[in-house]
Amino acid sequence: MHASDDFYFLRFEHRPLTPEQLDQLKRAAGRAAREHRERLLRALGVAVLASLRSAARGASGITRTLSHRAAAVASAGWSAYAAWRERRAAVKELAALDDRTLRDLGLTRSEIEYVVGRRDAARSSKQQAARARARDCQGAARAGTATNRRPAPSIEKRAA
Repeated sequence: MHASDDFYFLRFEHRPLTPEQLDQLKRAAGRAAREHRERLLRALGVAVLASLRSAARGASGITRTLSHRAAAVASAGWSAYAAWRERRAAVKELAALDDRTLRDLGLTRSEIEYVVGRRDAARSSKQQAARARARDCQGAARAGTATNRRPAPSIEKRAA
């Protein structure tokens, strides 16, 4: 096993998904897609409102502000698209393996998308927690209040 691998497949117990688990997985994927779309639309709305506010202050900077905000939203969308393409490539690569090789890895065909998506979800939840801590720290600094409290550590919940 290489040090660059994100996780060790054989450390986990793998079983084929039941129909209920598959339905639950589909619902979770749909919910995650809707939440992501909502975040992108909310970010675009915030960018437009911020641009309108800056236009009220002075019309000279509206184009520059709007372009910066639109670029930030487009960048977020592009990185989400790139992450999706990476997941699809990983799924295709694993799906190209024969059943015996997948079994050696401790996987079945029905688990491929789940394993690839779970790895990405864990990575994104850690990034979101880091962003939230940074926002909290910036908010406290802007408010001018001196806080000596450290943010609470994030706790990953795992099913038994």
